[in-house]
Amino acid sequence: MSDFTPFKKFHPATKDELARWSTFSRNTIGPVLTRLGVMPLGKRYPMIRIYAGLLGMTPDDQEDEDTLGAGLIRTSRVANMIGTSVDVLHAELRRTSNPYPPMFVFGPKRHMLLRAQVHQMLSSPRNDWHPIEIASDHAVPASRLARHLGVSEAKISAVLADKSNLPAHVIVRGSIHFVIADVKARLSEQLNSRPAPATQTPEAPAPLTAARPATAGPAVAGAPLFKRAIQRSTGHAQAAPDRTQSGPDAHRGDRAHTVCAEAKLSDT
Repeated sequence: MSDFTPFKKFHPATKDELARWSTFSRNTIGPVLTRLGVMPLGKRYPMIRIYAGLLGMTPDDQEDEDTLGAGLIRTSRVANMIGTSVDVLHAELRRTSNPYPPMFVFGPKRHMLLRAQVHQMLSSPRNDWHPIEIASDHAVPASRLARHLGVSEAKISAVLADKSNLPAHVIVRGSIHFVIADVKARLSEQLNSRPAPATQTPEAPAPLTAARPATAGPAVAGAPLFKRAIQRSTGHAQAAPDRTQSGPDAHRGDRAHTVCAEAKLSDT
């Protein structure tokens, strides 16, 4: 049934053993497990953690344990075994009514089935294979991700936007269930990659000009700020007087107090 003796559920597997069991490379399996929240015990991984964290399955009896312990097989090999192409097989696995076991997808070109279930199906006249229940809190449909994780639908849509590189998921009878741990990891990556908001630089104050007599009105450089202050308090701009009077006997004002044209407030 398998290329090697099935692991027991408490077998302390090395990365080399896991690479053989999973068909991942030795350098790949570690990061995949870390992403899904599966940590080693010392330098080894109890297989029961692998079954639960990677597949969402826990063996209830010896048959479950033997089926899980035999490892995974790539769909490219399964396609050769049943005499079809991998594209046709994937299309078949996505149909609601199909005879195949669940397919586990861990990224582009990482489509896998349980090896023992494939062998059982091929050996059975009726395409029977031993089912193992997938935990309800391991993977959920896309429609339930936002509510389950307490995030907006927009964030989930962003995570699922790249159809060629979806989070890890399981396809059961054509229904896609996304692995919650991997969706959480993608959301965390989005949050960490978001650029920090730019800090606003305070507006530099207008340059000061040479002092003018108090009766001459504001300097030209200060006029726009002064107009804004008036507009805020009164609702409209007020023009500064063209000239002042030096005393009660001055009819048109003292020429020495005439405001030069450059100092008048303007509308610009």
